[in-house]
Amino acid sequence: MNMKIIDTKILSGDNHPQLKIGDKLYIVDDRKSTFDKIMAVQNDVKVSQEKKELSILEMSLGKKAAKEILAMDLSVKDYTYLTFCIMGAITGEDPDKLRDNARKN
Repeated sequence: MNMKIIDTKILSGDNHPQLKIGDKLYIVDDRKSTFDKIMAVQNDVKVSQEKKELSILEMSLGKKAAKEILAMDLSVKDYTYLTFCIMGAITGEDPDKLRDNARKN
């Protein structure tokens, strides 16, 4: 399944960015408190990579949205890009630039 993931930068009524995945929009929780929790999970060496990824999806998009997205069975390429889109939506940065910076490191 090759889903088109677009960081739409559309603002909803509650002023959060949204990601468009396929034909559906998902609100991204871009609050600092959520970002801090995501950073804590990413830096926790005791948590498996799989649990980190699930936690980040659930914290940023909500449990229902995370479940829907995981059920899409995205390709590794699309899933990886999704993570950069989420972080880009949270930080206001371009997901392509985030991906390029990650590749350099």
